Amino acid sequence: MRTTKINTILWILVFFIFNTKAVFSNQNHDNDNHPLASSVNCPNESDTEGRKYLTEKMMHSEAMFSELRHNIPGLKNLNNKQIMGMMKLMGPNYYWNFDKKDPNQKTAALLLAHGYGEEGDLAFHNSMTDISLNHITTLSLGMSMMTSKHIECALSEIRENGAEKIYIVPISSTPHNTLVQQWEYIFGLRNDHAYTRVKSLRPDDVVFLDPISDHQIAKKIVLDYALELSTNPKNETVVIIAHGPVGKTDNELELKLMENLAVYVRENGKFNDVRPFTMQDDAPKEIRDKNVNQIKQFIENATLDGKKVLMVSNLMSGKGIQRKINEDFSGLNYKFNSKGFLTHPLFKEWILQSIESSDK
Repeated sequence: MRTTKINTILWILVFFIFNTKAVFSNQNHDNDNHPLASSVNCPNESDTEGRKYLTEKMMHSEAMFSELRHNIPGLKNLNNKQIMGMMKLMGPNYYWNFDKKDPNQKTAALLLAHGYGEEGDLAFHNSMTDISLNHITTLSLGMSMMTSKHIECALSEIRENGAEKIYIVPISSTPHNTLVQQWEYIFGLRNDHAYTRVKSLRPDDVVFLDPISDHQIAKKIVLDYALELSTNPKNETVVIIAHGPVGKTDNELELKLMENLAVYVRENGKFNDVRPFTMQDDAPKEIRDKNVNQIKQFIENATLDGKKVLMVSNLMSGKGIQRKINEDFSGLNYKFNSKGFLTHPLFKEWILQSIESSDK
């Protein structure tokens, strides 16, 4: 009898412990997605202009270096020290807040960007001032190859600033590249990472928007940049040049988007011809060289046909691969408008429109 009572008590205890553990486990799981579930430790230093650099030393495992070699062709034959040198050349991962303009603001825009060097980042920051008049605004810059902490910390400060809904704006000409795919992985929109397996954030207070791609505003910007060079459209051929992704499939998808830009520029600018090309700037050398030679041949043929060649791009910054482009086509007869999308007045309108339309 006594043994039976003891067994009964033990079973009750086991049941209680198991179910209590399950309840707490479910509560913790639910809190993973709650925007204010836990505070984020973000030790940082600010420069005189307000850029925030995390001071916590990042630990990089051997597995992360192996993933980078596997996923990025240009790093395939580099050792760990050389890879870290490349990371340094790409610039730091950091975030940059705008002062809150209205104490009643409850929506925020987090702009994710590659990073364009100190001068390019400053131009980007200055061009986004109007966004902060409507929304709590923060820039998150960097490739996010080996960390997502700067994005996590940016989100944390945005929430501390009173935001209840955060719009994630990927600053990219297309979704078909590894940078946007890494961001999508970070926000739980895809299972596969593009670079390395970093912390994935799955907050329930964010809306991830689409890149500008072939949006009507992208078409207008490209046309404006072509018309700035134009003197006689009927005798001019326009080359629209893009950075381009590494992979073949992504490149084909990007060229389809760019063809939509080309059709608009051709029809509305009344040009003789408009042709899109991608450089695939981060692809293996033989692929990039093939693209460069194809573009050279097109420019030479148009010139022999008596046409003036104008070159524009859908690059975000005017401080990106433009220098390399000028070197690649040195000696050819063409005019290049090297401006990027970021500083065009319509670009900020695209951001505001994208946020507004996502609410409908």
